[in-house]
Amino acid sequence: MQQSEHLAASCAKAPVNTFTSDEYKPFKLISSRYESHDTRRFYFALDSADDSFYMPVASCIIAKYTDADGKDVARPYTPISSNSTKGHFELLVKKYPKGKMGNHLFAMQPGDELLIKGPFEKFAYKPNMWKHVGMIAGGTGIAPMYQVIRAVLENPKDKTNISLIYASNQRRDILLANELIEMQKIYNNFNMYLTLLEVPHRWLGGIGYVNSAMVTTFMPKPGERNTKILVCGPPPMMQAISGDKLFEPGKPPQQGPVGGLLETLGYKEDQVFKY
Repeated sequence: MQQSEHLAASCAKAPVNTFTSDEYKPFKLISSRYESHDTRRFYFALDSADDSFYMPVASCIIAKYTDADGKDVARPYTPISSNSTKGHFELLVKKYPKGKMGNHLFAMQPGDELLIKGPFEKFAYKPNMWKHVGMIAGGTGIAPMYQVIRAVLENPKDKTNISLIYASNQRRDILLANELIEMQKIYNNFNMYLTLLEVPHRWLGGIGYVNSAMVTTFMPKPGERNTKILVCGPPPMMQAISGDKLFEPGKPPQQGPVGGLLETLGYKEDQVFKY
């Protein structure tokens, strides 16, 4: 390597976080489109079209707006953009009938701004830190899984095996379906199993809620070394699969003991992470 190349390497800048964790910044909505009947993708602009999106894996952001009564409404989200995406980032948001943030976002028009701060780390993912990562997701709980999946599969040096069980009500509720199916076709180290409560004709995937047979077949075994199971979904699903996190007033949520199906199957705290 010549001297000029050494200088360039030594001066190479580390990625700069898109967000700031100590204060909210406004981001302008470019556009949005339906991902499913009740979920949309929202595209927000970075400061410049030449800016690259970046945030550490695995982490989330907090979005905030002030409602008509002057009260702040804030919710966490995991962007689904890959690091190095130019000019914008994406959020995947489901609208619930009484969900304030979802209804606010669905009412936003291009040019409107949303306040965001972050990133807030869930855990610090490093390539090859686990041999096998199991994932159990439901609904928009796929977003944080997708963040990790992309980080692994887009890094040719990361040989981590990923197994995903993704539960949805109906086929129309499978979010990021095209991307996930394409990834499974391309990457040998990614395996996905879909299960539905209401199945269409000739459905070849799972039927019903995530059960012990699915976990036994697709997830790392209880006590298997150098493995992890990540769980993210609606509260009833979390309670049924892994047990709830521990919430104490004035303290950050704690992982708490493993409960639900994973406890029944013999998994311990060091092998399970609850989003």
